[in-house]
Amino acid sequence: MSDQYNKADNIEENISQLQVAGDEEEAKENYLLNGTLRRPHLSWWRCVFLILGDIMGAGILAVPHALATMGWLLGLLFLVLMCLVYVYCGILLYRMRLMMPHIRTYGDLGEQIYGKPGRWAIYIVQYSNLFLFLPVYLLVSSKALRETVDPSSCLIVWMFVNSGILIFFMQTRTLRFISWYSLFGTICIFVTLVITVIQEAIDATSSSHHGQLISSDGFETGVAGSGDIIFAYSGIFVFIEFMDEMRKPKDFNKSIYTANAILFFCYSFVGILGYAVYGKSVVNPITSALSEGVMKRLANAFLWLHILAAFVIHGLILNRAIAVRFCKAYVDDFGCVGIVAWFCITVLTTGLVLLLNIFFPYLSDVESLSGTLFSPLTGFLFPNLFYWKCKGTSMDWKEKILGWTILVLLGIAYTIIGTYGTIYSIVQHASKTPLLYKCLYH
Repeated sequence: MSDQYNKADNIEENISQLQVAGDEEEAKENYLLNGTLRRPHLSWWRCVFLILGDIMGAGILAVPHALATMGWLLGLLFLVLMCLVYVYCGILLYRMRLMMPHIRTYGDLGEQIYGKPGRWAIYIVQYSNLFLFLPVYLLVSSKALRETVDPSSCLIVWMFVNSGILIFFMQTRTLRFISWYSLFGTICIFVTLVITVIQEAIDATSSSHHGQLISSDGFETGVAGSGDIIFAYSGIFVFIEFMDEMRKPKDFNKSIYTANAILFFCYSFVGILGYAVYGKSVVNPITSALSEGVMKRLANAFLWLHILAAFVIHGLILNRAIAVRFCKAYVDDFGCVGIVAWFCITVLTTGLVLLLNIFFPYLSDVESLSGTLFSPLTGFLFPNLFYWKCKGTSMDWKEKILGWTILVLLGIAYTIIGTYGTIYSIVQHASKTPLLYKCLYH
């Protein structure tokens, strides 16, 4: 651990190496840390938009369907529980980042506490989870683009078009620029929600649905639906990376509280209204359940723009991680070789995502698998295990009880039960012809 702190002590030396005459202030803002260039620039309120742009999108549009699989009682209780737990676990990551200001990634935190095994445990789970986000985003955005332009056209064509657009925008390499994409994406999702709510209110006048207090779909379906809610809240596994981009990381707690308050309000409002209007027939995403017309097309147009931003944010983090491991010398190289190397990485990852969507185009199942298999590990288990190790005997009994409760019930038990429910759902859907290929049979 002392070696890690020595790295932090060398920051001033790194700054001095980057200083040029008359540009001391810029040198202090951009300096080398652990071999890569650090650019602290985000304020806490801009980080709120980064969190919202990262988390809120495909997830919020799945909440009505999740409530339909669980029923009013269990669905709303689970929605409240996940908000509280994710705030708490996010704060744990925030506290640990302040204890170890030299760490830059979630993997760095794992290595700091448990050595090389800790780093690789984080990387395997984190980047598997991150990669599973991308096919969800590609499928949702492609469906939204198709609904906007020509609802009767072939979805697989729009997936190829969308992939090319995404590769173009992913040539932006730093969160310094991506934060503005995120602000744009957050505005777009709010516009999508406003249009969706207006259309839902119109559809409510002819709706006779009321939903069920406890769903009759069965245990496995309900568990898979709960994975959609966890997926909707998941995203704290990139909080360390966000804090690394902040001017004042100690203000990140403001970002957590503000962003989660907005998330909970939006999730509850959209989920309750969507389930109340469309009942058990509600689909994921909710924009596909709206009545046909101009409003539906507008909602899908803004949804497409938002998902583009979300895909680019997650894609940037994943691609940068790949670049650091396989061509570290070119991570911050904006010359010809660096540009080509980065372009090849983005084409490779986007191509793999496209192939996964082509061979496994089940949106809800991919979301649920991420929400039940990986999100509990990165969101519940790791933060509490790491914090326990950091605090040691200084933890009070309340922290210990809360930590063990989250570890056992959500980090371990839910991962096992939830993954079983999702696999059961996948098996049930395997024999059906997915929407992606239906145009090929006309």
